[in-house]
Amino acid sequence: MPPIITWLVSATIFTVMFALGLGLHGSSFALTRHHPGVLSRILIGTCLLVPLTGLLLLELPVAEDLSTAAKFAIALMVICPSAPLALRRASAQSRSAELAARIQVSAAIVAIITIPLLAQLFTAIKPVTGWNISPVEVALQVTRVQLIPLAAGLLVKTWRPAWAERWSSTINKVATALLVLMIVVLLVMTSGDLIPFLTKNSLGLVFMIAMVVISFGIGYGLAGPGPNERPVVALVTSTRNLGLAAQLPWFMGQPFKG
Repeated sequence: MPPIITWLVSATIFTVMFALGLGLHGSSFALTRHHPGVLSRILIGTCLLVPLTGLLLLELPVAEDLSTAAKFAIALMVICPSAPLALRRASAQSRSAELAARIQVSAAIVAIITIPLLAQLFTAIKPVTGWNISPVEVALQVTRVQLIPLAAGLLVKTWRPAWAERWSSTINKVATALLVLMIVVLLVMTSGDLIPFLTKNSLGLVFMIAMVVISFGIGYGLAGPGPNERPVVALVTSTRNLGLAAQLPWFMGQPFKG
């Protein structure tokens, strides 16, 4: 990945996570205090069950026909939870937004442990060739692009609440603009290879669609009975962290091509 694109992806995730921390309220963590079992169940689903399901799919005999690039794409996405985009897709209602925020913040923290461990598991089982991700580097990456900006936003929210209230909307707009720019740039960069890739990897698309459906089902099944909770948890569980996944191939022993 060219350095300018790496910078853009990092800046986008940093801004989104900073904006998330800036907009959090004390009530956003009520589920953590009063219903720790519910949050733990949701985190197990999004951080462990989804990746393990992806690993099982890649171990199926039919997966032998997948290209290396398709296998990498599936593997990278399933191990990366806590997608900033999921929070923006959640309902604008405060309860839904706060629930999505709780899950995302918690998953970002848990990902420091789960992504390196899952990287080791994928390395040991070898569902893809050339998988060579350093757990320490991944932990540092997750900390740098997710936890540090999130903590910075929370600190500003705590120490300068008036400033946070005044600028939160503007920073959210900047974060949204950067997300759109990142997606457009990545699409432009890959446009020449996208159609040939999709043509050659139709089976990979089937696997990816299957993972989305399964992940949605995992989130829906592990959520509580609340009318707003199930769709939000299902959405956050099935939406993976594209920005983080796009950076992980930089740590691999071979380029992510194919």
